Amino acid sequence: MNIDPFIRCYRARLSIISALFLNLAFALCSVQAAPATTPTEPTPPPTAAYTNQPVYNERVEYYPNYNSSNYNGSFSNPSFSTSSHYYAPLATFFFPPTPPPLGGPIMLFRRYGLSQPETQLPQLLPYVGEPFYAPLSAHLHREDLSKKQRTRLDAYQATRSAQLIELHAKLAAVREVEPAVRARILQEFAAQQTPILATLEIEAEAFRENLVNGSFFQSGADWNDNRTWALGDDLRYESRIDEFKVIRASAFFAPGLSAAQRRLLRELAMELDQPLSEPTADLSLDTPKPYFFFTPETARISLPDNLSPEITAKIDAYQAAKTQLKSTLRTAIYKNDRAFFSFNRTKAFRALAEEQAPALAQIEIQAEQIRTLLVPYTRASRPAVPIISEALNKRIASFLREKQSLQRTLVDKFAAIKAAFPENRVEYIRLGDSYGIEIVSTRRSSRAEEGKVTALRAELAPFNADQTRRVAALNREKDIIQKSLLEVAKTKLKADATAADVDGLIKHFAQKFAEQEGWQRYRDYDTAVFEPGLSPEQRRLLFADALVQLDLPLPRGSRDP
Repeated sequence: MNIDPFIRCYRARLSIISALFLNLAFALCSVQAAPATTPTEPTPPPTAAYTNQPVYNERVEYYPNYNSSNYNGSFSNPSFSTSSHYYAPLATFFFPPTPPPLGGPIMLFRRYGLSQPETQLPQLLPYVGEPFYAPLSAHLHREDLSKKQRTRLDAYQATRSAQLIELHAKLAAVREVEPAVRARILQEFAAQQTPILATLEIEAEAFRENLVNGSFFQSGADWNDNRTWALGDDLRYESRIDEFKVIRASAFFAPGLSAAQRRLLRELAMELDQPLSEPTADLSLDTPKPYFFFTPETARISLPDNLSPEITAKIDAYQAAKTQLKSTLRTAIYKNDRAFFSFNRTKAFRALAEEQAPALAQIEIQAEQIRTLLVPYTRASRPAVPIISEALNKRIASFLREKQSLQRTLVDKFAAIKAAFPENRVEYIRLGDSYGIEIVSTRRSSRAEEGKVTALRAELAPFNADQTRRVAALNREKDIIQKSLLEVAKTKLKADATAADVDGLIKHFAQKFAEQEGWQRYRDYDTAVFEPGLSPEQRRLLFADALVQLDLPLPRGSRDP
């Protein structure tokens, strides 16, 4: 039996009794001391170090309820009330950014202008692909993550990073191997690594549940606790956005669902969030083909043209099976959102999880079959490469990889320092033609904290110097490539070509290579979706890290459900 409603009711009554005792104590003190009545300024609530915002929301009246109208199943009685005041600690929740389609436009390098506010919780960036992102955000915003939970999170992240390094190393080692042999080698490696990754995913789900429900000594963070309405209420207007909010939150907070169902719900929420256009808009001749939701879930791709009937039939069967699963899951969430007792909702979701498990596993098999059949086709999302010599093409590819590595090093270093020193100013700075990172202490820093900042500055000095060296080498290589492209342009044009013709061809080359540069950011995304031989667990690990490396802008949070 789920005793969540009774625990909530007990906590509410305990808060009432505590408030009454406090009021009585203050009253007695005021009678004995009888101080002079002078106007005083109210003491503001404490601020959060990560956000510089009040931890608690506005002062509210508290009315204990003994009526079943509340979503959480608490009790209310309009005839009983108290005028006790207290700060209601409503949680603020942040949800992860929407993953872009493969090859879609992204910001290659975040512009950190002085006039642009930062995302409130930048330390969430490493977890954009994790199932505990939303509940973790509430704890980070309230700054009530326990030492045990931090240790657990650090251990999880360390194990995940180690497995990711091994996977990257194996993929790099077989990059130039013939496709059939590469698939066989990756399958052998998957057999070794998948059990570890499966255990890691179980730990991620257990940590999510702990963050949501809490424990005897640790508060939980459930999005539903902020909600006083449910889908299908008779006395409330309901819109599409209400269902979107519930579906999106269910992926992180609904009890009883499997991990596979939660991933499917995130994909369903993306579909619900797509804007509705005119009924015949998709029939326009200039309308691009819609994106195809593939695996890992939330990954979207453009399908190649001229697919064979066999592949088309398999894709149609895959989409039909996935749509049916989403429809059943959506109906179950809508129906059970009004359940009075939470254990009834949990029981229904667990039964549905067992029912859908075989079909969800079959979808992974269907996806692998489609993936193998798509190997000979040119990727629709991959940009075309200009026709130049093979040597120059390799040189440009090497230049783009080094530039991406430089950007990734800076962004990772910045995020790590920002997370380690949340109360200090961490900024990008210009170092001539290069870039560096700077940290500035606050006046509130303790002596121990100042010592850590001083040690970090000593560490940043060689790091910034190395970045300057790498940028200088890239600038020299850029000049050589530009001269080579100029010679190619003159060779490809006729003898009577003008300077404008040469400039036009150079701009065309530059545009194509800019597309190639953007594609470099999607390399791991592409591998997670298309590389045959990987296990579903490996694909999810690689895809989650690909989303981190895209450095997507993190949405802001809200208390309002």
